[in-house]
Amino acid sequence: MKINELIQAVTKEYMPIKKRFMTNNDVTEEDTQKYFELNTTLELYKVIKGVFMEEVTKNGEMTNNLIKEGKLTTHIEQAEKDGKKVDVTVIDQKMDERIDLVPEDIQKGILEKMVKSHKENLVNYNKPGYEDILRKEAFELQIIEQFLPKEATKEDIMEYLNEYYPSGVEQKSMGKVIGEVKKAFERADGKLIAECVKSKIC
Repeated sequence: MKINELIQAVTKEYMPIKKRFMTNNDVTEEDTQKYFELNTTLELYKVIKGVFMEEVTKNGEMTNNLIKEGKLTTHIEQAEKDGKKVDVTVIDQKMDERIDLVPEDIQKGILEKMVKSHKENLVNYNKPGYEDILRKEAFELQIIEQFLPKEATKEDIMEYLNEYYPSGVEQKSMGKVIGEVKKAFERADGKLIAECVKSKIC
């Protein structure tokens, strides 16, 4: 499921529950949990959309390609620069809904950074008084990760190392092996890979 498809599905569910909350009629505990999940998803979508479209607008080559392909439309506005009127090309704002315009490899890189940030926050806020933040961060992390390939576990990495390096890894080959493991998995934590390879040093 693409991000836009998720949001369309969430929006359909969100409005009836929001209406019940606003009128305060028959709100159940289950409704409260669902409202939290849907509302958090929509808020996260706005953040992701903003980051994705910022990537489009700051990447001149990508923007030009999308315009040539007819996927982005623009219009000319006049602006003042150094006391003179100049024509400025502006990307139509309505296009900012189309976050699927961002190439998949760039989407993946952005989402991986967001995963890393959320994981750090789960550690940093793991203390009394931050339960609401932890709950929100954990749920957002769960949403983001569904749009990324499954992350390799320690067991996955060790299984690979045991298969291809049953006798262990030489110290001088550590960097090379780390590179091989990174290529073997579509998504894996670099720090975890290094730890696993280090444990196989002979």
